[in-house]
Amino acid sequence: MAENWGFFERRTDREQMRILVNLAWREQSPPPGHTELLSATVNLMQLMSEHKDRREAVRVLERLESQLEEAAEASMKAVYIGRINTAKRLEFYYYTPPHQDQHEKQRELRSLFRDSGIVYYSKPDSDWSFYRYLLPDALEEMYIHNAQMVYALIHKGDHIERPRHVYHWLLFKQDEDRSAMKQAVEGLGYTVEDGKVPEERPGYPYSLVVSRWEDVRLETVNERVGELHELVGKVDGRYDGWGAMLRLSWLKRLRLSAGRKIGSMQAVKRWFGRPGEKG
Repeated sequence: MAENWGFFERRTDREQMRILVNLAWREQSPPPGHTELLSATVNLMQLMSEHKDRREAVRVLERLESQLEEAAEASMKAVYIGRINTAKRLEFYYYTPPHQDQHEKQRELRSLFRDSGIVYYSKPDSDWSFYRYLLPDALEEMYIHNAQMVYALIHKGDHIERPRHVYHWLLFKQDEDRSAMKQAVEGLGYTVEDGKVPEERPGYPYSLVVSRWEDVRLETVNERVGELHELVGKVDGRYDGWGAMLRLSWLKRLRLSAGRKIGSMQAVKRWFGRPGEKG
């Protein structure tokens, strides 16, 4: 089974949730016979009291997630679909075939993790309604893309907390909507740029590029994307993405510069080849 994990945040009336879900099942039928929803809940308050070092607590949770998935798959043929993280708890979710004695299976899992304080619960869910609840809506899909973008920047060595011009692309069906949006976004602290999207989208021939001077931490980007998505939605417009320049440390820039020089030398060597070879 292919995996396509998406991470995003969702705010309900009661709490803020961070959701990780395997989107691959959205395109495929559920595995035959997996009609029981199983949850395993970890009390984070208790865990943090046992592990004062946050990094150590995270490592413990990562190991626990992997061990739980392996144990549930081996013991109950479970399929891991995702997790919900709140301030007080971490919930892991699986689908399993029905068992004559579900409580016995849960006792097997408890015996494997008797010192971790995990609470198990299962119920019938033949149409995978809870999985559909985990799936992102249109705005949450953008949050998933934001997380992928920010993590890619971090991987490249970007200091995401450093401010820079962050650009956002907006599309409209009517030119008057674009004109009205210029005043609206300027009132919110954005700067209207002169640029346009590289390719006009069918049905949205009018584009607007706006920017703000700020960091690209995930919470900042999500707030801006949510704000603009709601704003353009009021005029049947479309939010079309964001972009920003890398902000690297001097050491990272030095390494990249050295890497380019070495790469150029290697390219020259490949071009001329070894003695006796033709380039």
